[in-house]
Amino acid sequence: MNDKYGKKIKAIKRYFKRDKMFLELYLLDYEGYNFYIVINYIKKIKSYKLSWFDLDILEEKKIDKYINYEYIDDQLISNINECFSKYIVSSNYQDDLKKENNIVMLNANIKTKVDEKISVSFNQFLPKSLAHLSDLFIVIFKNMPKKLENFLFEILARLTNSTTKYEYKKEFSFDLFNDDIDKIFAYQIRERGKKYYEEQKVTYLEKIDDRYFAVVEGNEKYLVIIQYNEDAKIMQVYCSCPCEFYCKHIYAVILAIRNNDFNRFFKISYKNPNESLMERIMSFNYFLCLGIVEQNFEILNNYGEIELVPILDINDKCNWEVLEDTEDEQLMKQLQNFIRNN
Repeated sequence: MNDKYGKKIKAIKRYFKRDKMFLELYLLDYEGYNFYIVINYIKKIKSYKLSWFDLDILEEKKIDKYINYEYIDDQLISNINECFSKYIVSSNYQDDLKKENNIVMLNANIKTKVDEKISVSFNQFLPKSLAHLSDLFIVIFKNMPKKLENFLFEILARLTNSTTKYEYKKEFSFDLFNDDIDKIFAYQIRERGKKYYEEQKVTYLEKIDDRYFAVVEGNEKYLVIIQYNEDAKIMQVYCSCPCEFYCKHIYAVILAIRNNDFNRFFKISYKNPNESLMERIMSFNYFLCLGIVEQNFEILNNYGEIELVPILDINDKCNWEVLEDTEDEQLMKQLQNFIRNN
């Protein structure tokens, strides 16, 4: 375990030293997050409490400041103990953990029929041989904020044969320009993606730093982002469509990249009228823009979505500035025409 996180977890355990630990869960570099979750029997209040900590922001000497918690009904704990006392399967399981990320470690002072306690560790997905532990993960995450529930769904993905949904979003080794893309995509996806490319449905494509941003016209407009480390030959893909696998939109974009079929986005910036010139310079930002739709700019927002934003504010003033346009100033002409008519 990373020494930095080890020290922080020791500080948390010191904080709870008077209380009896029922269960602890480590999520280490899991989707980039580092969490420590613990259920303790708090002697002072004679009740169970689930507490969780974001180890990346926690300060060892200020545990109180960073603790998040939820009380757990005593009967629920009793039911868990009674249920697991009937399990014959072993509850000691250690993966070799060859990967250094997406590590899950669970320790629990729960007696099974063959073990005195539960101690398991694995990478990312709960092995099917440990399916009986799913109840514990459900209890943990159902008592935490809903925004963290995705951890639960991912950990249990192998049990529902839905690991592909999560794996396709991971980084993987791939030479974007030379490796055989047909090995990644299913046959039907390849045929549809090729058709999308040939019909010029990849309407925008631009490389910015180590990312390729593209818009593909399907049933609606979909945003595709391909992050590519050219030196390490490592790629990560994203598409805003509902598919949770390597889809036809991503395939079409890779073909466009390989064939050098780029079409730059417009660039626009929002001029906050309440900011001074120096503040505007210091907080400089811009949006990739597809053009004007009715009374809105169509932009790529920071959440991986295509969004419509009003051109005029509540005072009918335009605070947007066109930073990059086509040679014939296509966007600026559209904007001027819109302002004239409004």
